[in-house]
Amino acid sequence: MDFKQSKRNKKLDSLLTVILLTTFLLSLNFILSGINYSIDLTNDSKYSLSPETISKLNKITKPVEIIITIPENNKQPKIIQKLLHDLTLILESFQNLRLKNKIRVHKINLDSALSTSALINKYKLTERNQILAITPSGKKRLIFKYEEIEGSNILDKNNLFRSKDSLARETVWSSGFYGKWKENSSGVMEPTEFRGEEVILQSIIEVGTLSNERRVAYFTRGHGEGSPSDINPIKGFSELRTILEEQNIKVSTIDLSIIEKIPSDAKLIIVTAPKGTFRDQEISILRNFVNHEGGKLLVALDPVEEISSIDRPAFGLREILLEWGIRCHDMLIYDPQRQNFDIFTGDYSLRTYSKGKVHKIINKLREGRFAIQTSRVRPVESIKTKTANIETTEILFSSRESWGVSSWVNRQFPPKKNDLLDMKGPVPVVAISEINKTSIGNKFPTKGKLIVIGSSSLLTNKRLKENSGNRYLGKNMIYWLLDDDEMLEVESKKINIYTLNLTSEELSELLYLLSVIPVMVALIGTFVGWLRKEL
Repeated sequence: MDFKQSKRNKKLDSLLTVILLTTFLLSLNFILSGINYSIDLTNDSKYSLSPETISKLNKITKPVEIIITIPENNKQPKIIQKLLHDLTLILESFQNLRLKNKIRVHKINLDSALSTSALINKYKLTERNQILAITPSGKKRLIFKYEEIEGSNILDKNNLFRSKDSLARETVWSSGFYGKWKENSSGVMEPTEFRGEEVILQSIIEVGTLSNERRVAYFTRGHGEGSPSDINPIKGFSELRTILEEQNIKVSTIDLSIIEKIPSDAKLIIVTAPKGTFRDQEISILRNFVNHEGGKLLVALDPVEEISSIDRPAFGLREILLEWGIRCHDMLIYDPQRQNFDIFTGDYSLRTYSKGKVHKIINKLREGRFAIQTSRVRPVESIKTKTANIETTEILFSSRESWGVSSWVNRQFPPKKNDLLDMKGPVPVVAISEINKTSIGNKFPTKGKLIVIGSSSLLTNKRLKENSGNRYLGKNMIYWLLDDDEMLEVESKKINIYTLNLTSEELSELLYLLSVIPVMVALIGTFVGWLRKEL
């Protein structure tokens, strides 16, 4: 036997095996590169799009380009690097969707943009550090802009010097990409919630859908109502305005006493905490809007003195509410249970959501056992109407121990229950009404909807900012009124924060420790190789 020839054949077989294996791996890599698919292995699918978002994206009528002109380098502030990392992962999910009108993502470095010069010329891109949503027709929306400013003028005594990191953190905070910022151990505010899906979705829908649709929410004024521009935490509604604008709804105010008809661009009319009554002409305008134009109406009424409003109950709105199967009582809900009622502040904690079938507005709230915070609240119940096709649902209640107190202004505190005049608990505090689409011979258009809330404080800035239950309920009511049922609701993604604080000496020590294992493996491998040669 020729051992020399056998050794040569063995080497040839090994070489051939290596060549075949390499060829197989290269071929497999080439095939997989053409498959556009990714798997989100995070615990809560942080970088996967929700079914609600996918449903909304299927409705866009134009392809959308997401263009990022923020350079990716280590010189950027840490919060900007984090934003780019999180956005990259969520934007891949947007881009990988199989949509009729595709979403494409482009990262452009304007300092060296030879490969993307066509896009730069097409959309006239000139500014760095921006994120844009653009359609082929040129419709554009600025999603994010980061100004690279190192501190401020040291001669300006009114402005203290601020670092690049601090300014970048403020810019990212105001962009809405992150939520629920908390202070870490170093005293620096860090986000705990990533809202990139919601922000990107909002921008895509704005530029990628037809603009001739009614997309304005009008807050009534002239009766002492709350204002959507008021940032006061107790009586302001600027946070509700933000929720509307996040759904690409423009917000304005309207005085019903000086118009003959609701504007044609109106999608929603909102009445918050009126102090005066509405006149017959104003009621007629609202009735025509909801009953015959398919309009949406959100009414939030606070408890009032029954004696002063007996001639025009519910601030004059009772007639139109009764047409839609809702009655807003001039009572005050009292709850003797301390866990539900704060005797010092008058705050209520509402946890009962439905007596029967759970409505989709409060389905997730009930599953998550969220509490709804409000101050003084009045009963809002559903009643039978002459129009059989009206469908009314009570969706939020006080506790079983509570009751609606009649003539509450003249009652002693704490009140004693009057079984003849008072309303037995649990008392409904939020009711919704719509046309039953399965009915035949509808009196009103099928798109009209109505929500009545027994307390405006449920939607004030303080409640929406500080209580997740209030915010979820407020958003879900807006989604329902806007016929965006599939958005009930796109939840924010939780993010994990890890902080490592080391001195330069500790960092050097850590690097040495981390290098021990690879050095040991290399030494052992060298020794084994030498030993095999010796044998």
